[in-house]
Amino acid sequence: MKTGQGISAVLDTVDVQILNHLQQDGKLSVRELAKKIGLSTTPIHERLRRLESSGIIDHYAAVLNTNHLGQFIIFFVYITLKEHGTHQGGLFIERIRSFPEVVEFHVIGGEHDMMIKVIVPDMASYRKFFVEKLGEVPNVARLQSVIVLDTLKRESRIPL
Repeated sequence: MKTGQGISAVLDTVDVQILNHLQQDGKLSVRELAKKIGLSTTPIHERLRRLESSGIIDHYAAVLNTNHLGQFIIFFVYITLKEHGTHQGGLFIERIRSFPEVVEFHVIGGEHDMMIKVIVPDMASYRKFFVEKLGEVPNVARLQSVIVLDTLKRESRIPL
């Protein structure tokens, strides 16, 4: 791997091929990857180790399809903070990260300060989460919930 700024400075074409194949199918073996890319298993294995140890590959996980798991409701919640100090912000972030219902957490620009994606089994669960968890987090000036009616595209891969 190369060092520097931007994806082309960090990853060469073989690294990108490895990552693209793994994003499509994380269960590919080193042998299968080597065959698809046209290299022997040794350089593929070495590159995988480098990609993992450098943190480019963070972890491996199964991507679940909520359509096959039963009913789930997805909400995005926009959060506006009262204060933006380091101490208050740190406590807030720690608290939000601890909630298992929160599957994404972003600092955003614009009218609001942060946005979370929440997945719950039903409206009663969301109400309980909103009132008993989010409502008890200090330093929140405003919460705005938006319910997802339908998901038209859901990708976990990053285009390289």
